Amino acid sequence: MNPFTIISPEDLNAEHANQLFVEVYSDFPQVKNAGHSMIVGARGSGKSMIFRCLLPDVLKLTENCTFADLEFLAFHIPIKNTSLRITELTALDNHHASSMINEHFFVLNITMQILFALSQLGKSDLSYNEEIYGLFLTKYNRRLRLQGCKRFCDTNASDASEFFNQLYEHAEEMLAEFMQYLVEINDLENSQHYKYNLPILSFQGFIVPVLKELQKLPEIGGKNIYLLIDDADNLNKAQTQILNSWLSSRTAPSICLKVSTQIGNYKSYITTNGTLVEAPHDYQEINISEKYTTSKSRYFDRVRKIVEKRLALAGMGDISPEEFFPAYAPQEEAIAREKARLIAVWETEGRGNQPTDDAQRYAIPNYIKNLGGTRKQRSTYMYAGFETLVHLSSGIIRLFLDSAAAMYDLEISDAKTDSVRAITHTVQNKIARSKADEFLYSQFRRLETDDDVLTGELNAVQKLQNLVFSMGKTFHDVLVSDRSERRVFSIALANMPTREIKAVLDLGVQTGYLHSSYIGTKDGAGRTWLYILNRYVSPTFVLDPTSFAGYLFVPNENILRAMNIGARVKEVPTSDDEIYQLSLFDMEEYLSE
Repeated sequence: MNPFTIISPEDLNAEHANQLFVEVYSDFPQVKNAGHSMIVGARGSGKSMIFRCLLPDVLKLTENCTFADLEFLAFHIPIKNTSLRITELTALDNHHASSMINEHFFVLNITMQILFALSQLGKSDLSYNEEIYGLFLTKYNRRLRLQGCKRFCDTNASDASEFFNQLYEHAEEMLAEFMQYLVEINDLENSQHYKYNLPILSFQGFIVPVLKELQKLPEIGGKNIYLLIDDADNLNKAQTQILNSWLSSRTAPSICLKVSTQIGNYKSYITTNGTLVEAPHDYQEINISEKYTTSKSRYFDRVRKIVEKRLALAGMGDISPEEFFPAYAPQEEAIAREKARLIAVWETEGRGNQPTDDAQRYAIPNYIKNLGGTRKQRSTYMYAGFETLVHLSSGIIRLFLDSAAAMYDLEISDAKTDSVRAITHTVQNKIARSKADEFLYSQFRRLETDDDVLTGELNAVQKLQNLVFSMGKTFHDVLVSDRSERRVFSIALANMPTREIKAVLDLGVQTGYLHSSYIGTKDGAGRTWLYILNRYVSPTFVLDPTSFAGYLFVPNENILRAMNIGARVKEVPTSDDEIYQLSLFDMEEYLSE
């Protein structure tokens, strides 16, 4: 079996999830701490895996404890594959009580997820006491009655699992009634006049009091309860505003909402009553992409541990990541010789503060430049070696695993064997280049099919594609120039972006072609936006992915020209002063090293 195959966290059993999970809570303690949190990250950055490993079955293994010993009880509420995404909900938009009805549907889905999870717990987790559970059922049915429910739940259970399963089946019947209501109002021309005769479950009126009763069960013993709302960017706008209202409520630390969303795709930060939900006042925001995109050391260590675990599971625990993904030795030797040469001539030709500065800054650019006179000739540069592959993944673990899985499959095919103990540099380079091209061409083509093309002008996807190619070509030109700083992967905005520019840059962040951060302005008065090109595309443009210490300030007119006609975002600067290096303050914040 391919050790790098990507498996959805929801499909992992507890043992497998525990074996694969690499601890991230030291980097993001707010995820585990009591309180509302929003986990933001690019697609594939590991948000769902974090949630999977907060569930009790995995925590019991990682912390080697019993259910009763857990510090909190988490429930996974996935959005992507649930009925919350059905298009028929749009019929509620014109309804006089659309917010309340949407919240009922949202709460009903959450209730079912909670009850199903409880029904899956073993007898060793929840012991059954007829009196205690009878009292819980009485309070549960009372909340149903207060929320307008006319049919209540009764059980003849003999254990906790059966008890919660019967509650789940009752909630399932309520969902079936609601779905029938949706079908009926979608068939009507004047759905806003259709009478609603079903319950109206709410977060404060049902979820909160039911969870507080749940906390009274002996094995739960007052634990804080976490609701892990996964892929919240898949909620519609009305549901998002409902969730924002919950985030602004004061239910933490007893009942905490942990919300994950794809960066740039969360639909609203307004509550149902029109107020703004804000961090850190209402919740703590945790940007995984920003941390792992800009922190080389943290992300490198995380990928190393992930690869070590996967190799060990495949019976190759004696092989290091560097041995499994070896670099191209002749290239490494040539770069080492160039480093030695730069150190030797530093006293007479040096530009850095010390010899090793020049060796670090210029060895790889010089090697790429000397491969040939054109970018096509320089394409013989080999993208191989564990460190290079980590840099290419640009802080997104799925990009690394996807490439590694493809490399393993190709190596198996080429070697005509069932298993391999290393990926040759040629296979690494071939897959790295094909993945970069696929990312730049195939994905843009898919995006274009989903975007309306206006006659006579470019749409946002086409403008973004032009901008990405412009950035890649510009950074290559700088890399092979004679400037003192050539390791450029970022542009900083010289002035406030127009609405058109901001829309294209936001699309770049949402689709993963760009990462965003902040940097000091030229005059040091305040901060401005910094946009980093995803290093996954390095092979297409022949760039050095191992560092991005320099950046270019670019005015709006340059960005517009790059977006619309593909012009360079900036000509190769004639002055060294036009390429900026990260200051000590920015270096600490941006690289976190």
